[in-house]
Amino acid sequence: MPSEKIQELINELDALMSKESRFIELVATVEYLLNLIEPSKREKFKQALNEADSVEDVYELIKAMKLQIGMQGAKKYLLKFEE
Repeated sequence: MPSEKIQELINELDALMSKESRFIELVATVEYLLNLIEPSKREKFKQALNEADSVEDVYELIKAMKLQIGMQGAKKYLLKFEE
């Protein structure tokens, strides 16, 4: 059995790795969603992703991306009816 200090260090590293792995998964999700966003808006979202400091920032970015994708779909749908 490792000493108490070693066990604390291992626990801290496990927690950090868990958090970082979630961040990596979220970044992969954002990369996928970026491909669904129209090219003229894509750069702003890429910049926001690069400036994200935490998992919470990435969650907020995903919310914004979902809104953008929804607006694009609505616009496309409405334009279809105008034809």
